[in-house]
Order: sequence, then structure tokens, then C-alpha cells
Amino acid sequence: MVSVIIYKKNGSYYRVECSGHAGDAPAGENILCAAISALVINCFNSVERFTEDFVSSETSKDGITSLQLKENISHDTELLVKSLELGLNEISKDNGKYLKISVKEV
Repeated sequence: MVSVIIYKKNGSYYRVECSGHAGDAPAGENILCAAISALVINCFNSVERFTEDFVSSETSKDGITSLQLKENISHDTELLVKSLELGLNEISKDNGKYLKISVKEV
């Protein structure tokens, strides 16, 4: 199962973490994992390229991909991460047993 945790601080996006594998098809043939990865990576790249917000993104050895945002993010960053959340929720509607999305306030 793919797990995405969206952290918010004072109601604003603060961090996004993505880990796991959908497991509904063999690695390398999994359309669901590809779709989730494309959304996550595109969001992270878009925040870094199209906004002035300081961010830190990384992929750890254990496969966790994360985006750390600064406090008081811009409207553009807020919109990009909100779009990621929308896309993931839409995928989850038909594939909920393969994708768990959590929103946590820190």
C-alpha cells in the first residue's frame, strides 16, 4: 500500500511524505504507483521551480519521498500542494485499498 501523509501546521501545508508500493501489479508494471509517483514528483518539482518558497525534498534509502515546506508558504505553493491532494484523493476513490492518505496537524 502507498501511504501519503500530508502534514499541516496552523492549517497550512507543512510537509508531504510518500512511501510504499501499491502492490496491485508487479514492480515496473504498476500503473497506480506510476500515477501516484508522477503526481508527487511533479508537485515537488513545481514548488521548487515555480515558487520562491524555500523547500527541501529528498528520497531516503528506505523509499520515503518527502517535501518539507517553510512556514508561511505562498499562495502558489498552497495551490500546488492542494492540487496534489486533490489528485491523490481522486485516485483513492477507486483504489482506496492501495492508497492511504492521511492529513495530520502538527
